[in-house]
Amino acid sequence: LKCSKPPAAAPTLVVVASRAGRAMGAACTRTAPTSETLARSSPVTVNIYDIGTTGEVHLVNRMLRPLGVGAFHCGVEVFGVEWSYGDWEEGTGVFSCLPRKCEGHTYSESVPMGKTTMSEQQFLRSVKDLESKWLGTEYDLLKRNCCHFCEVVLSELSVDGLPPWVTSLAEAGAAVAAGAEHLNQQRRSIGMVLSNHIAESLCCNCEFSTAGKQQVEIISAFGTVTVHGRNARK
Repeated sequence: LKCSKPPAAAPTLVVVASRAGRAMGAACTRTAPTSETLARSSPVTVNIYDIGTTGEVHLVNRMLRPLGVGAFHCGVEVFGVEWSYGDWEEGTGVFSCLPRKCEGHTYSESVPMGKTTMSEQQFLRSVKDLESKWLGTEYDLLKRNCCHFCEVVLSELSVDGLPPWVTSLAEAGAAVAAGAEHLNQQRRSIGMVLSNHIAESLCCNCEFSTAGKQQVEIISAFGTVTVHGRNARK
């Protein structure tokens, strides 16, 4: 009885079911999902930490948060692992840890970034490439830190970017530092021009009683500049 043939009407039912399946289109499939297909629904999360473990930064961040700034460490969590970037004396600065367990910082909150279409194998290949580009010795607190690295990773995963309040303090600091460096360069340029001008004026009006090289040292607000002139004449 277990091996009996199906009723005569069964083929008709199969045809009807097949036609119904075609009518529903590509939204329905009988193919079992592969690991790569399942990876397309993999969530991506950014875990945010207060820098350090003393609790002082936590209090400062709570006060600065309404202003849209703060001092944070962050890492990208995907496929069950958290990835970030730090200051290392040698080799790559890219490292991984258990989600929300980064040593040296205090976990604060997590922000969903959406879901990635990248498979885990593709992501690991991408991380391998990033390891050679993000060296630990190139870490910069304002211009190349963990937040900048996380932005690159999120872009690789094709999900949302970091919230502005996570990166605003570093961006403001970088802008101030760039402005200060620009002013310093201008100050040095103006100082050199003035010093050269003064030196030339002094050299043209100097008389020496003995042969030798003329040397003028100018001390101004721009620093000390030593100018070597031409051979002096009697």
